[in-house]
Amino acid sequence: MRELKDLKELLEHKSMTYNEIISSLGWSKKSRKKNKQLLEEWIDRGEILLVKSGKYTLPEKEGYIRGDISITTGKFGFLDLEGENSIFIPGPYLKGAMNGDTVLVRILKEAKAGKSREGEVYKIVERAKNVIIGVYQQNDNFGFVLPREAMGRDVYVSKKKVRGAKNGDLVAVKIYFWGDEDRKPEGEIISILGDPHDTEALINAILINNGISEEFSDEVEAELAKMEKLNAVDLNGRKDLRDLDIITIDGSDAKDLDDAVYVEKSSEGYRLIVSIADVSHYVKEKTKLDEEALKRGNSIYLVDRVIPMLPRKLSNDLCSLNPNEDKLTFSAEIHFDNSGKVVKNDFYKSVIKSKHRMTYSKVNEIIAESEEANAEYQDIKEMITEMLELSMLLREAKKRRGSIDFELPEIKVVLNDDKSVKDIELRKRGESERIIEDFMVAANEAVAEKLFWEEIPAIYRVHEDPDKEKIKTLNDTLIKFGYHLKNLEDIHPGKFQTIIEKTKDLDEGYLIHKLILRAMQRARYNNKNLGHFGLSSKFYLHFTSPIRRYSDLIVHRVLGKSLEKFIKEKEKEEMLSEYELISKHISKTERDADRMEEESIKIKLIEYMQDKVGEVFVARISGMNKSKIFMELENHVEVVYNIHGEQDDYMYDEENYKMINTHNGLEYTIGNTLKVFVTSASFEKMEIEVIPYKE
Repeated sequence: MRELKDLKELLEHKSMTYNEIISSLGWSKKSRKKNKQLLEEWIDRGEILLVKSGKYTLPEKEGYIRGDISITTGKFGFLDLEGENSIFIPGPYLKGAMNGDTVLVRILKEAKAGKSREGEVYKIVERAKNVIIGVYQQNDNFGFVLPREAMGRDVYVSKKKVRGAKNGDLVAVKIYFWGDEDRKPEGEIISILGDPHDTEALINAILINNGISEEFSDEVEAELAKMEKLNAVDLNGRKDLRDLDIITIDGSDAKDLDDAVYVEKSSEGYRLIVSIADVSHYVKEKTKLDEEALKRGNSIYLVDRVIPMLPRKLSNDLCSLNPNEDKLTFSAEIHFDNSGKVVKNDFYKSVIKSKHRMTYSKVNEIIAESEEANAEYQDIKEMITEMLELSMLLREAKKRRGSIDFELPEIKVVLNDDKSVKDIELRKRGESERIIEDFMVAANEAVAEKLFWEEIPAIYRVHEDPDKEKIKTLNDTLIKFGYHLKNLEDIHPGKFQTIIEKTKDLDEGYLIHKLILRAMQRARYNNKNLGHFGLSSKFYLHFTSPIRRYSDLIVHRVLGKSLEKFIKEKEKEEMLSEYELISKHISKTERDADRMEEESIKIKLIEYMQDKVGEVFVARISGMNKSKIFMELENHVEVVYNIHGEQDDYMYDEENYKMINTHNGLEYTIGNTLKVFVTSASFEKMEIEVIPYKE
């Protein structure tokens, strides 16, 4: 709202009385009731404050910060801030705030020695949701719902609003009164999910708890029903690439294939074509489908299912670059010389017919000279070889400029048909995975650079420089391991990559890589090009996955518009303003999706470990705080040793990442391995607990 923005700009300079505000903003003195009502509304939303002097001011000038809170299963939270380090909120200071709520936070402790600022919730200005998940407990004439997430209080449910729930059921309760000093929150049960120990019920609860629906509205389905397969008119004005041996390379279980690649080598260098599904052809601005895609922001990849950003008719059929089908694409064509340097590029709408639906494993087999794979894919074997050559050149260029490449293991939970855990694997990153990664980065950078230099508004993928205090603390730790960062005033990603390269095969490498990662900012979306620190890239955005990311769809639209016509300055200003709001929204939906994915994986891992209680495993210590030691088992499952019951026997040496048993002198250091005994796998605590095994 323009008036609010104008007022906040005024209040940045000085606090103002009511009369000063209406005079400065040109409001009518006769509309006192309306004016006061608007100011009260802004106060309720935490945008401005009314202080004891009777003047209006900004919350931040009084030591308060407004933001969205993220609350973990550990019963504490963080205030998420755009482009800044989060503020830590200890459990007792959440004051009833729940995950996603917009709050005003008062700073209690400033950041120091690598620690985040700490604060307490002063005011909840907007609830993110009014439905929560919990376990129902029945009394004679009423009941309570005990929330699964941090809330501080249970929810009263009158007898007539129980809706058939039985004692111990996992339920969704809609809250209509959030409680006060005298009364508990009150609500009505709207869904009975079942047994709180059933993993499918728990994963369904994640979706309900975050307001996510697997279904699309009737209005979206109606728009979808009108969409047909391609016809000749759809191909008008498009470059025909159907004669090229263009291929897709994805995981074997992928169904939304949104990128295809082609490489051609000549004496002058390499020609790379990255063709991306032209989702913008189907999803038009201001439609119900577009509104829903924006609301979702991205697809969500849970452990047992995908919640797509777009209906499956689009994501898995019309837009998916399935083999031997004519598909509409947006292509980035990049020409490199023999050293891997970009010589020229071009961008255009196109039509392709993918020759093969390749998997990472099949391409890796071709690269490894498998006779069977080479015979099966004889027609593209030479191109795969050329792809690898170009990828190696691009990789070398990224290495020279200092791009960070972490070597941290990532797990993949493989399920049986009945959704039980079949296996826990480490995600492999072979040459084929790296080829696609290198080509996608090249395309994203090329599009970003074009839009930046032509001053065309866009949504960029930004990764800002790390916080200086965090880097200083990191360096103090690295010195203890025999490494250090030179000249902390001039931090370049290459300095981190050098240490990562030196330590990747050492015992302490895992710890060092994790510590470096923790010192980094989180990547996000922004309507300004702020660069990408991790990639050491001046220009970066997301262009290559419009089926599953709304940011990429925006980039496709604006790139397409820029190729068709000159964009006027007034339109650019409107786009920039719109993209600012969209960037904030999709940065949040991405954070939410990551958290939901992690929660769903943890649920399945707890289920997997329940019949292993009592067994002994080898574990590696991955982190600690004053009451817990975090470890990773040999099967890659994360576990925790809760020492709170034995605190008198332990001293936490935070500076040296050690926990010392004062009774027997045993030391537990991050990176060390030890044998542990699994004592519990609890859905209530959402933890797998262990204790050191004593032989």
